[in-house]
Amino acid sequence: MDESDVVVIGAGHHGLVAATVLADAGLSVVVVEANPTVGGAVRSGEVTLPGFVHDLFATNMNLFLGSPFFAKYGAELGNHGLRFARSAHPYASVFPDGANLRVTCDQDATLAMWQEHSPADAAGWVRLRELFDAFAASYLPIYTSPQPSWVAMKSVREAWRHRKGVSPGDLAATLLSSTRALGDRYFSTPEAKSLAAAWGMHLDYAPDIAGGAVFPLLEMFADMLGGMSLVEGGAGRLPEAMAAVVRARGGTVLTGARVARVDVDGSGARGVTLADGQRISARHGVVSTVVLPLLVQDLLADAAVPNGMSAAARNYRFGPGTFMLHLALDGRIPWQDPRLSDFAYVHVGSYVDDMARTYQQAVAHQLPDAPLLVVGQTSVVDPTRVERAGQHVVWIQVRTVPAQITGDADGQISGTHWADVRDAYADRVTDILEAHAPGLTGQVRARAISSPDDLEQANSNLAGGDSISGSHHLDQFLMLRPSLRLSRYRTPIPRLFLAGAGTWPGGGVNAISGQLAAETLLRTMRRRRFRPTHTRAS
Repeated sequence: MDESDVVVIGAGHHGLVAATVLADAGLSVVVVEANPTVGGAVRSGEVTLPGFVHDLFATNMNLFLGSPFFAKYGAELGNHGLRFARSAHPYASVFPDGANLRVTCDQDATLAMWQEHSPADAAGWVRLRELFDAFAASYLPIYTSPQPSWVAMKSVREAWRHRKGVSPGDLAATLLSSTRALGDRYFSTPEAKSLAAAWGMHLDYAPDIAGGAVFPLLEMFADMLGGMSLVEGGAGRLPEAMAAVVRARGGTVLTGARVARVDVDGSGARGVTLADGQRISARHGVVSTVVLPLLVQDLLADAAVPNGMSAAARNYRFGPGTFMLHLALDGRIPWQDPRLSDFAYVHVGSYVDDMARTYQQAVAHQLPDAPLLVVGQTSVVDPTRVERAGQHVVWIQVRTVPAQITGDADGQISGTHWADVRDAYADRVTDILEAHAPGLTGQVRARAISSPDDLEQANSNLAGGDSISGSHHLDQFLMLRPSLRLSRYRTPIPRLFLAGAGTWPGGGVNAISGQLAAETLLRTMRRRRFRPTHTRAS
């Protein structure tokens, strides 16, 4: 049996964050990853043609760059080759008649764009900016703290005290609003309302779901202020650099090492047994980034799991699925408005009612007829993704689609299994994009498709193709993620801790829960007057 102080299950970015923090504290750490490479849902590869590097899952790295983890370890990650490419043209939305809205890091130019589109919408944009300024600074301590916590309560109080010209009603309404209500409150035209609602769809917030307004509010202005950043050379370079940081501290990162079970005895979690029979003991704890239902059903199947934890696993809900389409192109996307070619993200999703219909179709197990497309022009931001000038890679995330199919909302695609319909649905996505960019199809050299089934097979945490590993609706968010009793990263099984997108603050490459889980484990150990048995390698 191999011995360690802590075993971390999963070498996604949260697991590697946890391992780094723990190794820095003097613990011997072993990270075990089922896949042959590190990264979890942060990976890249040449999936269309040689020399065309695609981000396979996550691509936007803004949350990671803003994290406390990056603030502390960013320079060291850079020493291991991690670089970022930044776009000053973060996002745009395009509509059926060719009209579009474009937000750039030039705040004056963005306001002028709004004025040209609609003076009433420009006024609403200014009012929303005031709301963002009043809220954003106090939201960061909430976002980076366990929930519930006194820090979070203090931050809410500070936001209230320093809201300046923002009325209490506006602040409270926004915290509880749907994205439709946010748009109706601040904007006049259907295009402006759509721009806000599109961001909600990223996190499972259809236009009429309460609480969906916060993420669009933050994303719209944070991207305008900071741009949008991708990993230079492919997203997979981020976890590779993180794994190097872990190893530099004496930690071990094992790939192709699937955990069969967490070993639990009367005193709590004592380590893991791998699928090949190898056992790795953990003197002080196991940190699992496996989403709660899979942890309980699979890795704790032989353990006596407390009733509250079992109930939380049964009640945990996954959201609708995601469909991914990767394109290798001979040229930029030929948008009707060439200005769109400069943007990192272009939302193609028509109007608010269309997004609401798409979401309802997905939850009713119908293939949506006109889904939201998040078109990531990856190589425009990071030209190193291709070998020759003029070539391009495009990342398209389709939100939302059903995990299980009973029919097609448009009545054109036959089949109830993703293996049978994935190519036809990719054609539908391409046709939607072609309508906004005539000539696109002729530029496609190759494509790669990931259906919800493919996403789950690549990463079991993406159950049903849910790209955020569990619904973010209010009953499964903040201190309720994954449940009230499990929200602070500690489980009722001693020495077993939770991290990952299934814990607060949820989906996204945010590097938060891995650090908070590691800090929780360390606090538990300090109460036992722990002395490190391992020192960092020089």
